[in-house]
Amino acid sequence: MWQTLIIDQSHINQKIDIFKAALHDNSQTEQLIVQKYIIHGTPYVFKDDESKYFDLKHEIATHFEERPECVLMVGSGKLGFSIAPSKLWNSFSEESDIDIAIISREIFEKFWLELYDFDINLVDRTQREQQRYEKFLKYFFKGWLRPDLFPFQYSRTNEWFQYFKSISYKYTPQKIAGAIYYNSELFEKYHMQNIKKMRREDI
Repeated sequence: MWQTLIIDQSHINQKIDIFKAALHDNSQTEQLIVQKYIIHGTPYVFKDDESKYFDLKHEIATHFEERPECVLMVGSGKLGFSIAPSKLWNSFSEESDIDIAIISREIFEKFWLELYDFDINLVDRTQREQQRYEKFLKYFFKGWLRPDLFPFQYSRTNEWFQYFKSISYKYTPQKIAGAIYYNSELFEKYHMQNIKKMRREDI
């Protein structure tokens, strides 16, 4: 059973300052920043019990028949603050989601083949479904499968969300959401683009 996380705003502010300093340090490449802050280390949400991070990774990896190292926490749960453009610098809170990235070519390709067959057999789409599909393709091109954008009638959609619902609030008092990346290179590239954009805008 999880223990209530005490949100230490001063600690989060310190982490934000460190991250901003890294952004302004030209000796640190975008790739280094992604590897050092987004990939490496214990997530903020597990700062008081890092073994829980492995337990969560292991449970998800076992479900998808992958290795724990293929499962990473991202977002504010990892950093203690958000670097998403719409929520930039927002502190992690009990209302935040826990975002999980599963980096696996095998899982990606399995869904890819199923979704390909599903799309071929789909005769018609509503305008809303078409907009959702176009957004899905935008992320798919970047090597990222977002299940929240799966086609409405795709049978595995509910299965995906039911699984993550079943483990939500088990390790932390937050909802858990997951997405799939094709490989670690594309995972890094996606986040590197965000870091480059932040630097370009001198955030």
